[in-house]
Amino acid sequence: MLKFNLRRGASLVSLASVLTGMVALPVMAQDVTASSDDGVQEVVVTGFRLQNRQAMIAKDNDERIAEFMTGDELGQQPDYNISDSFRRMPGVQTEFDEDEGRFVGIRGLDPNFTVGALDGSTIATSERGNRQLNLESVPTTAVKRLEVFKSRTPDMEGNAIGGTINLVTRSAFDKRGLYWVGSAFIGMGDSQDIPGKGYGRDSDDGVNYRFDGTVSTTFGDADQFGVLFTGAFSRKRRDQERFVPGGYNLTNGVPVQASHLWSSYPNTVDRYGGTLKLEWRPMETLTTALTSTYYIQADQELRHSHQLTRGAVSTDPALTSGNKARVTTAGGFVRFNDFPIDKPLTIVQGSADWTPDDNNVVKFRAAYSEASFVEASNQLQYNLATSAANAYNYTINDGIPSAVLDNSATFLNPFNYKFNSYNPYEDDSDEYITEASLDWRFNMERGDYGWGFGAGAKTRDLTRDFDRFQNVYALASGQTSTLQDVLMPTNYTSVNATTPQLFIDFDKFLADKNANPSKYILNAATSNLNRISNDYVVNEGVDAVYVQARHAGERHSLIFGGRYEDTTTEIDGYRVNGSTVTPLSRKGNYNNFLPSAVFSYNILDNMKFRAAYYEAIGRANPSDLGTNESLNQTALTLSRGNPDLKPRKAKNYDAAVEMYLPRKSGMVSVAVFSKDIKDEIYSMTLGTTTIDGAQYTITQPQNVANASVSGLELSFVKNELDFLPGLLSNLGLSANYTRLHGEAELPNGVRTDRLNRQPAHQANLAVFYEDGPLKARVSYAYTGERYTSFSTSDPATNRYDKPFKQVDLTARYNLGRAQIIGEVRNLTDEHRENYDQYGVRDLNYFGRQLWLGVAFKQ
Repeated sequence: MLKFNLRRGASLVSLASVLTGMVALPVMAQDVTASSDDGVQEVVVTGFRLQNRQAMIAKDNDERIAEFMTGDELGQQPDYNISDSFRRMPGVQTEFDEDEGRFVGIRGLDPNFTVGALDGSTIATSERGNRQLNLESVPTTAVKRLEVFKSRTPDMEGNAIGGTINLVTRSAFDKRGLYWVGSAFIGMGDSQDIPGKGYGRDSDDGVNYRFDGTVSTTFGDADQFGVLFTGAFSRKRRDQERFVPGGYNLTNGVPVQASHLWSSYPNTVDRYGGTLKLEWRPMETLTTALTSTYYIQADQELRHSHQLTRGAVSTDPALTSGNKARVTTAGGFVRFNDFPIDKPLTIVQGSADWTPDDNNVVKFRAAYSEASFVEASNQLQYNLATSAANAYNYTINDGIPSAVLDNSATFLNPFNYKFNSYNPYEDDSDEYITEASLDWRFNMERGDYGWGFGAGAKTRDLTRDFDRFQNVYALASGQTSTLQDVLMPTNYTSVNATTPQLFIDFDKFLADKNANPSKYILNAATSNLNRISNDYVVNEGVDAVYVQARHAGERHSLIFGGRYEDTTTEIDGYRVNGSTVTPLSRKGNYNNFLPSAVFSYNILDNMKFRAAYYEAIGRANPSDLGTNESLNQTALTLSRGNPDLKPRKAKNYDAAVEMYLPRKSGMVSVAVFSKDIKDEIYSMTLGTTTIDGAQYTITQPQNVANASVSGLELSFVKNELDFLPGLLSNLGLSANYTRLHGEAELPNGVRTDRLNRQPAHQANLAVFYEDGPLKARVSYAYTGERYTSFSTSDPATNRYDKPFKQVDLTARYNLGRAQIIGEVRNLTDEHRENYDQYGVRDLNYFGRQLWLGVAFKQ
């Protein structure tokens, strides 16, 4: 059901006409630097206005419903992370990892429904068991334009229920001859209180810095050769504080949490890499390119955790009622983890674009992409026994719990914490993609009128290889070890804590282990089982063909056709039965025909109506397909992945009206959409199977549910508020707002009024000022409340993020070929909050980032 019914398309035209009156004001003349041969003045636009203008030109020119973000004359975009920048587009959500963007979702859908490409070639991702595209390692200076396609034509990937994002790299032919641009910044985070020098980190807090640059040249007797290199390096150091309560239980109506967990994260993040592009244009009708891209994000994080666990809760109403409770016994632990996480991304691609005549275009692409996620952790834990000496008085106010111990000295005595476990582990997830495509288009380019046709084919092979091992150590008989042996001296108190936090000095533990090799005994049997019991490989092959037709005139364009995709999967893993591991191979296959139609019509010279219908799929996550079989011989249950899973299927409806001011100095856009999604995937108990004569009940992912999402998207840009007096006329404004409504059917008959990870409201606002050499911008990003998990048994434990608001500030001063730039990220020091209906489940603090730098160009 459409909450924003597409039959209201006619009313969009009326609404756009009203909004036209808001922006169709006298346009203040831009800086004029020259006159062309025909006497028309040449307009020079720079900075934030240039970014807006280029994005509006791209949006107007494209025949699909799409959004664009471009770099300015320095190649700068609003953020220093690709995922961060996407959140500033209407209808696009960014999933954050602490203080920076990580994944991109479109129109309220899970990031697993977003397909990503670099210059049209699929980008590998390796976020362990899912398909979420990780772009946090790629700086915004690495590309010249970000593209989001919300509708699709037959030549585009079918696995795009949410949409498609494409990163467009620069070309040496963008600027003939020698061209270079670069920047250098130093910065500081204001969250630096946590002790952080230790194992794996040679320094704690300090100055942050980032550098990037692009250089290109064309050469040859006709400038037919081009070489371009863009590179970047950054180091960011900052601390993170988290308060993560466990789940709640009601006693006398008081929600009492299972545990108080304080976690402190000193963290260093290094990003570096670049793109090398070699181009050859032997004639105007043929362009070839060979591009190699490599970026890596390397985290070096220490995680210090201290937990107080709940014991028995008094049922005496005098002690437990209202917002307070008496917890009579409690234990706890102190834990150390280090997380040296490497996330490299490699893309190598070759392309050839040939235009043999005025009507035909042939494009060939071949690419290889590889991504890894390698997380190795030394996990060491000391436990505090449950004891009446650790009893505490509990209160909860505004959903935030607090515990005041009867005797904090007992809780803080390191001799009371006994060695529990040392379990170093490593997760290594790798994805490899090879693909090739061939496309032919006849009379289908912009400006071609009449009938046009296109066809093409694509083949892709994807391999996801997941390996995990964990060694398990225990104290040898007769040996003792307490937290006192490995204690890091500190008086640090974590956020929302009532006592100081105890820290493990892992270097001390490692020295003790190495000096006393017989003190800690490796459980060889369990460790060896861990090395293979969680390993599996998913191979996915996709072969696709498509045909499309186009009819265009001076005011209209219609593209329609269909795409056929045949998908095969092959899983290599294991069946785990106690300590017995048996190799196992499974296969699956499905195919889909996906029709689509995209229409645009110029109502006026500066007003455009668009409509689209398309079908798309959302392939199952590798973990849903390939998780190993696990037998429980006591309960006679079998849990496993499901290689026979079919993809989710969606019917998508779109309509939009766009109005542009002269010279792309402003824009109003109104869009509505609806997505009807079938065959959503959940893990269910379904059926039985017989193994070695015993009948096992099967639990595995199934296509069992449906969902829908609809929305309204509004965008407004005015590069100059020229109706304001004096210097205020140099102000500009860009804003967008998205209203989303979702519905989902969960297992056990549970229904929800929104989708997981879908906010109801999202907005961006940027106010910028440009006058001579001075440019400044304040940007505000808002993401409304959104659920992060649903329970099919107890809706009160559904978890949700509270609304998050972030303000960023950028100021520049032009010194000719150089600009001095200052940036403040998270100006108002916001933090993230996650709750269920009883109280807080995660408070996440990460502070501000401040940067000062210089950018320069040829």
